[in-house]
Amino acid sequence: MSLQWRFFVLIPLSILGFVLLFVLPDIQLGRSGSVAVLAGSWLAWYLLWSSWQKSLADTTDTGRAAPGPGEQHAWIGALFSAIILLYFALHGSAMVDTDGGMSRDAARIGTHIVLLIVVWQVVMAMLRRHWHDRVDVDERDRAIQTRAATLGHGLLIALSIGLAATLALTPLELLGWARPMALSNLIIAGLIASCLLEYLVAAGSYWRDRHPTT
Repeated sequence: MSLQWRFFVLIPLSILGFVLLFVLPDIQLGRSGSVAVLAGSWLAWYLLWSSWQKSLADTTDTGRAAPGPGEQHAWIGALFSAIILLYFALHGSAMVDTDGGMSRDAARIGTHIVLLIVVWQVVMAMLRRHWHDRVDVDERDRAIQTRAATLGHGLLIALSIGLAATLALTPLELLGWARPMALSNLIIAGLIASCLLEYLVAAGSYWRDRHPTT
């Protein structure tokens, strides 16, 4: 099967696996069905990863500039940060109970977020193994990482100041939403958003370096 057809088949399957596992967690599949979906999703994600690496190798063989380890790291980080932020946006409110504390669904939602982080780390471990003994961080990488980290931290500071100002300036009768679990969710969402911005800035900087305007 050609690489184009692999991507045509594997990308929808990977998205479907993500939806079944994380977006629709309450769907009744049974034990065997859940195991089958989990195994199938992992297989689709692994095959998609392998196809992507082969595509990058083919790009290098044709003499075109392929993403280096720094850019791949940034794109993967941006992808998983966006997925986690999307999942958190869809299900974060379900973590808050009617009294403002932690709901019974919080543990399940937290487990799914941890699972996404585990998948992320597995992918990063595979990437480090792929680039073993071939990774050289130069001044350009350090400059890109520093600029991206600065913007990510700047967003986190701005969100923190915005939250603090909202809590300080809003009348008490209008702060019924500001329960412990809700505030915790806002802080976590801010952390994820700052990570997403950092990875996107780094990935965009690498991409522009590989595609200079003439």
